[in-house]
Amino acid sequence: MSALIEAVGLTRTFEVSAGMFQAKRLLHAVNGVDLSVERGDVLGIVGESGCGKSTLARMLLGLVPPTQGSVRIDGIALERMDRRERARRVQPVFQDPYSSLNPRRTIQSIVEFPLAVHGIGTSAQRRERAIEMLARVGLPDRLAGQSAGQLSGGQRQRVAIARALVMNPEVVVCDEPTSALDVSVQAQILNLLMDLRREFNLTYVFISHNLAVVEHIATQVAVMYLGRVVEFNDAKALFATPRHPYTQALLASVLTPEPGLGIPDMGLGLSFPDPTNPPSGCGFHPRCRQRLAVCETQMPGLLPCNNGTGLVACHLDRDPA
Repeated sequence: MSALIEAVGLTRTFEVSAGMFQAKRLLHAVNGVDLSVERGDVLGIVGESGCGKSTLARMLLGLVPPTQGSVRIDGIALERMDRRERARRVQPVFQDPYSSLNPRRTIQSIVEFPLAVHGIGTSAQRRERAIEMLARVGLPDRLAGQSAGQLSGGQRQRVAIARALVMNPEVVVCDEPTSALDVSVQAQILNLLMDLRREFNLTYVFISHNLAVVEHIATQVAVMYLGRVVEFNDAKALFATPRHPYTQALLASVLTPEPGLGIPDMGLGLSFPDPTNPPSGCGFHPRCRQRLAVCETQMPGLLPCNNGTGLVACHLDRDPA
């Protein structure tokens, strides 16, 4: 089966100021990422803040052009599609429902707006479609005339989901869609996304720093560090037997309800490496307790794990010569 959405050699570099009278520095936000997602799957992308997750999400949406590489939908490069075709096939659900919706517009007009932009249906048909989608995400039609500013955070995120799905897209890129919500509301939104995936045969790219959320929803997981994918595997296999030391540290950091254990220690220190001045060799080696001498000089490739499942970029996983 061919992939529905692919990232091929995806790289994005920004120029950032280093201070007055100093030359600008290059920041490799995303650095040579290769990913593929089959139709109907959920790819979870995890990592610390600053690892490149959101930049990758924006490139998958076509909002940020790659410096190198390409994004392909059904084998067609995103840059070869016009904006309307991209919008028909790939839609976003962003992190903050308070900033992603116009608080002065009615939720009906927000949801039906993509239909109007694409010239789909009459005004009455667009209204009917908007009401139908609002009902599907759990919002009654009596709320259709209310402004987004009158809704709670959970209700606003449901509106954002309805707006994303009203065009029947194939791929939905969810960038931290529950992180701004209360825990109880998070569960409701996650369950809704899972129900909609089954009903509409959706393919998700799900960006999150919350490993518990990713474990709940993802079928595959990519772990990012300093703009690179350092581990890629089936979700069950990755959470059961993580191969990369960074993935192991992330999983060890998850809070547990068991009393007396306190706050877990990742063992990575408090500082994240400077992405404008990355370490030599493996980018993770300064924080890795298991590092080898080769880790300081050679960047490991993302290669099949020696146990035969998944991909990992780590010298520790290579078979001895």
